[in-house]
Amino acid sequence: MYESQGSLALKKRRADAVKRPILKPVQKKPALKTRRISTSETPDFQQQMQERAVSIRKSLLRKRLRLMSSTVALVLLVAGIFGIIVYRQAMILEMNFHTVAMEREVNSKREESSQIREWLAQNTNLDLIRQQAMTRVGLQDPARSQVVNVYIPDTDRIVFHHDVGMDDSDEIYLSDVVSKIEAYFKTLTVSQRGE
Repeated sequence: MYESQGSLALKKRRADAVKRPILKPVQKKPALKTRRISTSETPDFQQQMQERAVSIRKSLLRKRLRLMSSTVALVLLVAGIFGIIVYRQAMILEMNFHTVAMEREVNSKREESSQIREWLAQNTNLDLIRQQAMTRVGLQDPARSQVVNVYIPDTDRIVFHHDVGMDDSDEIYLSDVVSKIEAYFKTLTVSQRGE
C-alpha cells in the first residue's frame, strides 16, 4: 500500500507502521439522584433580585473606594513631588540670600579698608616720623657715601594731563567735583573709618 500524503506518496508503507486506534475504556456516568424541593424552600424572585442588587452595590462600593483611594494617593504623590521641588528652591534661594549678604559684607570691608588707607595716607606726617626715629631709636641721617642714586627711566613715570586747551566750563566742573569730594571726606568721622 502506498502513502497518500506528502512527498512520500509513492513510497510503500510498511505493515507495522500502520496506525491502529487505541481503544479507551468507556466510563459509566453516575446515575443522577433526583430530589424534590417544595416551593416553600425555593427563594422568591423579589428576594433573589434584592440579593443581587445588594451584591452589585457592594461591588460598586468596592470599586469606588479603590478609585477614591488611588486618586487620593495620586494627589498626595503629586503634592509630595511639588513640595520637594519647592523645598529645594527655597533652600537655593536662602543660600543665594546668604551669598548676597556675604558679598555686601566683603564690599563694605573693602570700602572700609580703602577709607582707612586713605586716612593713613592723609594723616601720615613724614617729618614727625623722622624726628621720632632720631630721638627714640637713635637713627641718623645717612652720610654721602651711604646714599645710593638710582636711575629711573622716563617711561616709568606717571604722566599727568596738562591744562592746555581746557575750557572755563571744564575747570569749573572739575573744581566743583574736587570740592564735593573734599566735603565728603571732611564729614567722615574716625568711628566710620573703622577705628
